[in-house]
Amino acid sequence: MFVYTHNGGSPYWFTCLLAAILIGTLAGNESVAQAPLKPAKAAAYSMLLPGLGHKYVNDGRWNRRSALYTITDIVLMVGLVSSEWQRRHLVESYQTWASSHAGIIPAGKDRRFYVTIGNYISSDDYLETQLRDRRVDLIPYVSNPDFHWTWDRIEDLQKYRELRKDSESWSQRKSSFIAALVANRLVSALSALITARRKQDSVLQVAIIPGPVIQIAFTL
Repeated sequence: MFVYTHNGGSPYWFTCLLAAILIGTLAGNESVAQAPLKPAKAAAYSMLLPGLGHKYVNDGRWNRRSALYTITDIVLMVGLVSSEWQRRHLVESYQTWASSHAGIIPAGKDRRFYVTIGNYISSDDYLETQLRDRRVDLIPYVSNPDFHWTWDRIEDLQKYRELRKDSESWSQRKSSFIAALVANRLVSALSALITARRKQDSVLQVAIIPGPVIQIAFTL
């Protein structure tokens, strides 16, 4: 609270006029700076793009906090795109490798198939293992000739496993980037919401206390 006190030295009417001008100026400036804010709108902006809600609360101007959230989102987005590109590249690489060194037919093959061929040297080896373990329910999986394979060398199988492992690693990184992007939006939205509410509650209050001594109180 700021209190202005006048107890003489200039005419009473002049002091009242000065007080009215001062109140009008401060109130006018406050109305410009404190335009009606909608906390929910600030949160929605930050969900759309982290930092945008803080820019809205800050009268359309970027500040350090808003820039930090936005830059973080851009970095994470670049990481997400890069990890997806790397993952796709490695998937194509191990599929092509399997086609060239295990004689597989890529059409119609799902993830289960590519996991399976990385665990057995051939479809015959797979079949023998299931029969030995009496897992007859898995035998029909290789009944179709299109699902047969035989690795040329054990080294080719090991190379395939390395490519698949790398692709799974990039898949996990992709998931981490997605989680970080969601978290950044949630944190930014919550922060913008709280900031908007605090700024919304910060209203200039002016009180004139009449009497022999003029007092003007300003409360934020």
